[in-house]
Amino acid sequence: MWMLDEILEAVKGEPLVINRTYFTGISTDTRSINKGELFIPLKGKNYDGHQFIKQALDLSDGGCLCEKNKAEMVANIKNTVILVDDTLKALADLAKYKRKKTKGVFIAITGSNGKTTTKEILVAVIKKVFSVHYNEKNYNNIIGVSKSILSIKEDHDLNVFEVGTNSRGEIRELAAIIEPDISVITNINPSHLEGLVDIKGVLEEKLDLFYGTKKGGSIFINADDPYITSSYIDRDHITCDYAIERDASYRLIIDEDLGWEGFGISFNFPRVDFKARTRLLGKHNLYNILAAASIADTIGIGRSSIKETIEEFESYDKRFRPVKSKKGYIVVDDTYNANPSSMEWAIKTVAELPCRGNRIAIIGDMKELGSMTEFYHRELGRLLKKSNINKTFLIGESVACTFEEMGDERAELFTDRKSLVERATKVIRMDDVVLVKGSRAARMDEIVEALT
Repeated sequence: MWMLDEILEAVKGEPLVINRTYFTGISTDTRSINKGELFIPLKGKNYDGHQFIKQALDLSDGGCLCEKNKAEMVANIKNTVILVDDTLKALADLAKYKRKKTKGVFIAITGSNGKTTTKEILVAVIKKVFSVHYNEKNYNNIIGVSKSILSIKEDHDLNVFEVGTNSRGEIRELAAIIEPDISVITNINPSHLEGLVDIKGVLEEKLDLFYGTKKGGSIFINADDPYITSSYIDRDHITCDYAIERDASYRLIIDEDLGWEGFGISFNFPRVDFKARTRLLGKHNLYNILAAASIADTIGIGRSSIKETIEEFESYDKRFRPVKSKKGYIVVDDTYNANPSSMEWAIKTVAELPCRGNRIAIIGDMKELGSMTEFYHRELGRLLKKSNINKTFLIGESVACTFEEMGDERAELFTDRKSLVERATKVIRMDDVVLVKGSRAARMDEIVEALT
């Protein structure tokens, strides 16, 4: 329940019309708005929510926010209308207001790679012991995080939020909304360079999460990441480090590589040592496991719950997930997204996994690399050329550079998915391993569906 006075205080709004003094909730979508809710019209590249105000009010009989420069659009509205300068900022301000009134420990996770998997593992282990609220899927931008906080109906022990960015200042704003008690940056790698320019921009943007963590809170540092360890000096927080390669307070040791069955691993923690097995593939996933387990230990979750979660947890949808096809080959579905580092990890992991047939890669463009697009796609070509991948099918515009860099019969370039799938189905045989990866915009998941 939101009182009108609370909303006016939170958004610094000006009431234009008042006929309701309380609201049952906050909505940004006419498709799911409920009776008595306050509608916040947001703007996107191809839409403006202000155009749906009348529809929202007809459905909810509640009220709405409206930007001051669009007041003419609500001139004849009889429901409660509050004018604000910017509706997105107002949404974030409401989330900040709600956050300050919400009890429990708040945890924030960011990084170039692995943040969703780290969040999902951490949430899974927390559920065994405490109540937890978290942002679902990848709702990790200002809209998604704000709506997730506003959806909290009761206090939970823990609140876990994955936060992402594609432009400078977004992490700072998200940290201001969440006010995390605990935070972790999984790693720093080239990603979203259209908005962040270069690796230094990525680093500065991600470090804003540490700077935005509450004073006296805990921050978790990946001690194997050279960018974080060389750039961040902390005085206001409890610093915890974790690593696989280097010495750290929280360590993971690979006892046995089990191939397609995962890994046998050991944990050396400050208060306890224990062993576990994981079904997740790739060393990059071990860092996600370690980050989540380290935080879980710090918040008081015992060894047995952490071990049980690690052994139960399966690869998340479209994140290096092996799928056995009807024709007897394995498709590794890693189509959720792609940047240079995740592409390298995926290729190297496939190269190391057991394979009785051929190793095949189906690769799409990596997006949001800005002026570095050609450089990283040529780097990809050099990586594939020296790898043990037997055949590479490329699709897209940017991977034309990858094709040129490979320059041999192992690579084929396509401009449409139908032609690629037709060719691939003629080449792929039983016992082959097929990696499918590319940025989300490349719709590589459609290729996975066609092959399985």
